Amino acid sequence: MLLEAYFMQIESTLNKLTTLREYIDDTEDYINIQLDNHRNQLIQLELFLSSGTVCLSVYSLVAAIFGMNIPYTWKEGHGYVFKWVIIVTGVVCASLFLFIISYARHKGLVGS
Repeated sequence: MLLEAYFMQIESTLNKLTTLREYIDDTEDYINIQLDNHRNQLIQLELFLSSGTVCLSVYSLVAAIFGMNIPYTWKEGHGYVFKWVIIVTGVVCASLFLFIISYARHKGLVGS
């Protein structure tokens, strides 16, 4: 009789420990899901920043090439060409950025 009571207490304790272990496993899974979500958000932010950096570097390259003190034959009397090149390059870079982001959304890399 006494031994049976001890077995019941041990079984009850084992059930509580099993339940606690399942709760811990569920909590670990929940934390991993949250960490994956934050990691995905950081990857999306990195994609936006990298795309913007590529577009700005193209813009800076064109502005740097045309802004150097190299004598161009077409430069005399055509000073407005530099302004138009910079404006067109800015529009092309903005279009490139929008294309990259829309492509990423189309492929499901970035949330809507």
